[in-house]
Amino acid sequence: GGWSRSAMAGNAKYDDTLFAMMTQHESEMEFLNTIFGFLQRRTQCFNGPKAENNFQTLINTLTHQLDVYRKAEYKKQQGIDDDDEELKRIEEEKKQKQLAEEKAAKEAKEKAERRKREQAEREELRKAKEEAGELPKAVEDPKDKGSEDEDDGDENKGAKPIANGGITDKYTWTQTLSEVQVIIDSQKLGLPSGVPLKSRDLTVNLTKKKLKIQLKGKEALIDGELHKEVKTDTFIWTIEDNSRLVLSMDKENGMEWWKCVIVGDPEINTRKVEPENSSLSDLDGDTRQTVEKMMFDQRQKAMGLPTSEEQKKQDMLKKFMEQHPEMDFSKCKFN
Repeated sequence: GGWSRSAMAGNAKYDDTLFAMMTQHESEMEFLNTIFGFLQRRTQCFNGPKAENNFQTLINTLTHQLDVYRKAEYKKQQGIDDDDEELKRIEEEKKQKQLAEEKAAKEAKEKAERRKREQAEREELRKAKEEAGELPKAVEDPKDKGSEDEDDGDENKGAKPIANGGITDKYTWTQTLSEVQVIIDSQKLGLPSGVPLKSRDLTVNLTKKKLKIQLKGKEALIDGELHKEVKTDTFIWTIEDNSRLVLSMDKENGMEWWKCVIVGDPEINTRKVEPENSSLSDLDGDTRQTVEKMMFDQRQKAMGLPTSEEQKKQDMLKKFMEQHPEMDFSKCKFN
């Protein structure tokens, strides 16, 4: 069998015999030579097929015992006992935990400061655009200001609505009392410019209170809790111009304005929502066109009239009928 490191402590029942043998030698090392000589002459321990392994085991064991001896001597010189070692270990763990907490707090503070700076930069950019005439200046109504001073409720906080919704760094959104629409540019999803957006590359999951949108191979752009509940059975999403994802969700409560789409995202001031809000100048051309089309469709639906898509189909059918007068459409039924 091999040597175990604990075997160096020996077996006390042989102490008397071994001590008697040792007293017949001039030194402990001479006694060890006698033991090794015996093992080489009478066993295969150090000259048989396992001699190489046994020598290496002996060397490793002696090396370990030397380390143990040195540590014990150091403790003795420094006046350290085992309890002190345990206290030292606990203190070290405590220190490491404190360092980790300080690092996390520092990172959180830096993140908050970074967001604050970014918000200030966006505000400066907005003001610069206003001064340059690129954005309409927000005219403050004294009447609104008075009501703001009187009421600090949540519905009175947030940015001025654009098309009854707003713009975040991830998406643009608009709403009516009963419906919410979200428009997402393909590049926001992580698709390179010019690459067409395909439905097969998208994961769009909606429950009554949660929404997740993810491009294959990318991190989810949206994965969070909706501001209010929606009806999942009427949920529709489409891709427009191979470059924008458009979602339409019916509100569960069709008689309230939302201040945001996803909890934690920038909020709007719902007191400033206008049924016919036309301040779309903050939107880029393509997004503005999409929002205007959606608002037109919402008005048409409310009046029981065809949407832009339905109107387009009707116009195409009318043109086809005019081009083919020989065909009888009188018995055809169209939806």
